[in-house]
Amino acid sequence: MKKFLFITLFLFSILKAEESFERFISSSVFYNGKNREYFLVLENNEITKFFVESKDWVDENIKGYGGDINLQIYFSLDGKIQSIKVIEQYETEMYAKDVFTERYLRQYYGKNVDDEFILGKDIHSITGATISCSAVNEIIYQCVKNVNQCLIKKDIIKKISFRLSKMEVVKTIILVILFLIAIFGFVYNIKILRYIIMCVSVIFLGVMYYGGLSFNHIQNFVYLNSPHKSNIFIWSLIVLTILTTLLTGRLYCGWLCPFGAVTEFLFEIKKFFEQRYKKSLGKEIELEIVEDNTIVKFLRKYEYIYRYLKYILAAIILFSPTMIFIEPFQHMFLIYKANLVRIIYLMIVVLFCILFIRLWCRYFCPLGGFLSIIAKISLVKLRMNKNCFNCEICKTICPTNAIVEKNGKLKIIYPECILCNKCRQSCGPKNITIEKII
Repeated sequence: MKKFLFITLFLFSILKAEESFERFISSSVFYNGKNREYFLVLENNEITKFFVESKDWVDENIKGYGGDINLQIYFSLDGKIQSIKVIEQYETEMYAKDVFTERYLRQYYGKNVDDEFILGKDIHSITGATISCSAVNEIIYQCVKNVNQCLIKKDIIKKISFRLSKMEVVKTIILVILFLIAIFGFVYNIKILRYIIMCVSVIFLGVMYYGGLSFNHIQNFVYLNSPHKSNIFIWSLIVLTILTTLLTGRLYCGWLCPFGAVTEFLFEIKKFFEQRYKKSLGKEIELEIVEDNTIVKFLRKYEYIYRYLKYILAAIILFSPTMIFIEPFQHMFLIYKANLVRIIYLMIVVLFCILFIRLWCRYFCPLGGFLSIIAKISLVKLRMNKNCFNCEICKTICPTNAIVEKNGKLKIIYPECILCNKCRQSCGPKNITIEKII
């Protein structure tokens, strides 16, 4: 009854939409010896405008009185400024705070490369903040000039609406190969293959794609905010994750999630040095994946309650989309853009994941909660065989505590299983096998 209630609430929350999201696809172009990134904003699957970050489009390092200034500048498709947002600035608040207000920056709206951008003529400055005004003006001017010469004059923005990027195709092929190898490694229980895939995913999905799949992608689908048809990489990532979950279970979580991979690697490193330290003291090395202390006993005792947290968080995010910030994925792989609060939050999450393996995946991950629901109906599942004699090695070594004892027999709670194969490797394939459900 409880499971039915949570699933019902989760599905009901899909029907509720509170706010619209700005949807965009990123691309880049090599211009004047520099790789420059730009972002196409989509409305109803059509490109309506685009924006750039000034740090990518100025030809020199322009600093204000206090240091670096980075602006996010929105353009119409004909190259006119639509709006400006301040991403980063270190100017003295007493003198320069008005320079970065909407009221001051609005004077740039509607301007393009044909305007002069001269302080005191078509751009007014603020008394006492001349250095800041000059820096902002020069940054905006260089961005407008380069954007118009590169993207507008060469019709790159118009071409991107129907042109499929070669890089997009290459990334998608790599992604498909990763999923296929992961399925192969899971089915044939190849331990080293899992660690190789995890390492590649950290670089490919984590570093290059800023954290991999997010519940935000699922959230956008719920709000009918799907990726643009030209962005086949994101489409492929979502579709492949859902299809493999329907086929085998939470393969993405156990093999391809970059955040899960990093935290698991950190836990294994911690465990390695911990075991070396214990050996040096002549102590016996426990089989348990975490020490059998009071906290672990408490976690295991009330496991059936904590597991619902990820479903609740998923529902909360669907009702309140701004809560997506609780996901630590992008905080980790875009840490240079995160503020102090989010860095501290990330450190706390990672610390607990090092102390207790896959803690985030077990209890808090909204994406994991969504995939757990799909895993309930997966076509093939891991099963305990009848000849299992309850040695409980598999139960002890399972990183997500997905193996429990029920009525004197061990049972795999499959929605919690991340297909890491640790149980098959510790107990042997004869006692735990892959079975077809239909």
